[in-house]
Amino acid sequence: MSRLRLAAMATLASVLSAALTLTGCGAIAGAPQDPDGELEKTELTVGVLPLADYAAVYWARDHGFFEAEGLTVELEPLQGGPIGVQKVITREVDFSFSNVISSSIAASRGAPIQTVVVTSSLGPGGLGIFVNPDSPIREMSDLDGRTVSINTTNSIGDVAFRNLADSVGETAQPNWVEVPFNEVIRGVQANSIDAGYLPEPFASAARDAGLREVVALAEGPNIGLPVSNFIASKPFLAQNPDTTAAFVRAMYAAGIDISENIEEFRAWLPGVAGVAPDVAEHMALPIFEETLDLERLQSLGDTLVGQGLLDEFDAHEFVFLPAEVQS
Repeated sequence: MSRLRLAAMATLASVLSAALTLTGCGAIAGAPQDPDGELEKTELTVGVLPLADYAAVYWARDHGFFEAEGLTVELEPLQGGPIGVQKVITREVDFSFSNVISSSIAASRGAPIQTVVVTSSLGPGGLGIFVNPDSPIREMSDLDGRTVSINTTNSIGDVAFRNLADSVGETAQPNWVEVPFNEVIRGVQANSIDAGYLPEPFASAARDAGLREVVALAEGPNIGLPVSNFIASKPFLAQNPDTTAAFVRAMYAAGIDISENIEEFRAWLPGVAGVAPDVAEHMALPIFEETLDLERLQSLGDTLVGQGLLDEFDAHEFVFLPAEVQS
C-alpha cells in the first residue's frame, strides 16, 4: 500500500471519527464516538456474501482500512442472510451481512440484532424482471397473475416491485415463486416461469443471454433505498462498543474510497465476486454509503409498514446508536 493511501486513510479516519459525533440532515453514525477507546476485541469474524452490494467489506480488508483501525478481520462466506442472523445470535460470527428488509422483520419477531452499517443502497439499473424476447409480457401490468421467480419473498425484489407499482398507480400482483438466482435464466428460457427477478450480476447475464428486461425495478422511489447492511447481536454490541465503532469507521471509509475509485473498483471486483471482467466493467453498481442516513432508513421502514410487513419501525431502535451502549 502506498504512503499516500496510508496517509489519506489516517486523515479520513480522523475526519470520520469527528463526523460520527454529529447528526445532520438525518445522517448519524451508528457507533460510539470515542475512536481512542481501547478495542475490546481486535480479531473479528464477519459473515459475507460475495456480491457488489457488500463489496465494501472486502475492499476494507484488501485496502487496509480494517488494519488502520487495529482490526484483524476474517471473512466467512455464508449462504444467505437468515444464516447470518442465526450466526450473530449464536456468536459464531461477530458481524454478518444481511438486508434491511429481512433483518427488520427478524428483529420485529424478537431476534436480538441491530444494524451497525448500511453499506450500500440501490443504484440505477441494479434490479430487473426479465422475460423471453418473444414473450407477450411488455409492461408491469402484464405481470398480473403471472409466475415470476424471486430468490425469497418479502425481501428486496417484491418490496421494490410493490414500491414502484404504488408510485405509478399500478395494481399488478405477480405470482411469486422462489427460485435461486442461478436457475432463473434457464427457467425463463424453458418457459417454466413467465418472468424472473434478478439483481446484478445476474441481470447482466440475463441481458447477455438475450432475455428482455420488462421492468427496471431500480427506478423512481427505489433509487437510493438503503437495503444492504451488516448486523450484530445486541449482547455483542453492548460488550464491544469501541470495536464496533472501529468496524463502522473502516466500512464507511471503504465506501468513500470505492466511490472515489470506481474504475479501480471495477477492475478489482472479479477477484472477490467471481464475475467476469467484462461483466464487472459494465454492470450496474449499488450506491456505496459513506455514513448512516436515518431519514432514508426510516422512509424504507415506513414503506415496509405500509406494505404490511411490519407493524411499526423506528430507525433509532433498529440501528446501533451511541446512547444505547453508553446509558
